[in-house]
Amino acid sequence: MGAQLLIATGNPGKMREYSDLLRDIPFELVSLRDLGITHEVAETGETFEENALLKARYYAQASGLLSLADDSGLEVDALGGEPGVHSARYAGEGATDADRVLLLLSRLKGVPAERRTARFQCVVALAWPEGAT
Repeated sequence: MGAQLLIATGNPGKMREYSDLLRDIPFELVSLRDLGITHEVAETGETFEENALLKARYYAQASGLLSLADDSGLEVDALGGEPGVHSARYAGEGATDADRVLLLLSRLKGVPAERRTARFQCVVALAWPEGAT
């Protein structure tokens, strides 16, 4: 294969998912782990798009490769879209998925089932090392 595409993740499960989704593209997929990149980008954006772009741009510069990054999370209507971009940190640093679910359910206490609507959002961004996105 010729050109490489950096999938900006160190998560082996996410890397497998992207490898499956992108199996027909003419790129060798590499991860942050493959390149020895350990720095995590602070997700300071106010939207999924801003965070995905922050990560894609940073890792494109750091690696010199075309880079794909994503940001995702759960938006609960009855909570005004929370946890949204804060999904991973919703219950604090070091919290488990179970911790986040318990917090979410406690905040939904008293909300009738028919109003417990939500969606999972995911935004993907591509950035070139030269700076284009």
